[in-house]
Amino acid sequence: MKKNIFCIILLVFSIASLIFFLKREEKINDTVAPVLTCESDTINASVSITEEELLKGVTAFDNRDGDVSHTIVVQSISNFIKDNERIVTYAAIDSHMNVGRIERTLVYTDYKAPTFSLSKPLSYVVGSRVNVLANIRAKSVLDGDITEKIRYGLDTIIDNLTPGVYPVEFRVTDSCGKTSYLNTEIEIYDNSYSGIDVSLSKYVVYVKKNSDFDPEKYYKGSNIEGELSIVNNVNTKKEGTYTVEYFVNGINASGKSKLLVVVQ
Repeated sequence: MKKNIFCIILLVFSIASLIFFLKREEKINDTVAPVLTCESDTINASVSITEEELLKGVTAFDNRDGDVSHTIVVQSISNFIKDNERIVTYAAIDSHMNVGRIERTLVYTDYKAPTFSLSKPLSYVVGSRVNVLANIRAKSVLDGDITEKIRYGLDTIIDNLTPGVYPVEFRVTDSCGKTSYLNTEIEIYDNSYSGIDVSLSKYVVYVKKNSDFDPEKYYKGSNIEGELSIVNNVNTKKEGTYTVEYFVNGINASGKSKLLVVVQ
């Protein structure tokens, strides 16, 4: 009889110990991640939106720790999935290092693709050293100056001893994966146009399709007086890259410059 009672007590103790152990293990081995929620599936914002603003309306709750919204971070922002839309991934963590995630769509209200600018035309007098990237820059509304990301491609090797034109394609990609292209030409010209420096206010301009375009507004002046003539082949009704050439002919010298016009 005493032996049976002892066995029962031992069994109860064993069961209680097992339950305690399982409960303790369950508490220690927490594998349930926090659950994140967003007020909306889409957020419309400017490209200047901050991380703090991106976090508004996102909360996180853990089954053990309770509200863990203070741990939420922006884990990643994807490249564009379509026009002006990216996916934002948020993450939150609990005290047992379980990570929960949620995604929502970020739609930019004022995004523009990267643009190029030139400090001088892509024209060189015969015999000059040609540095393809020396005068070109690129800017992004998201990243600022991205000149160091510019790449280019040439169809042929440039012969700087012979007048001619060489097609070149410049390209640059911003942090959201959008690539802009500038297809134009590098010109090698004879020294008959090297006597006068012709300056423009800009050497690359972007204009909207079907808009008005006045090439004279970009002429800045020349270091020697002369007669100005402008050759304009811009067609604002069709997208593409066009050139406007500015010639200044003086009594004993001539000069020229070139404007690239990108119709979008």
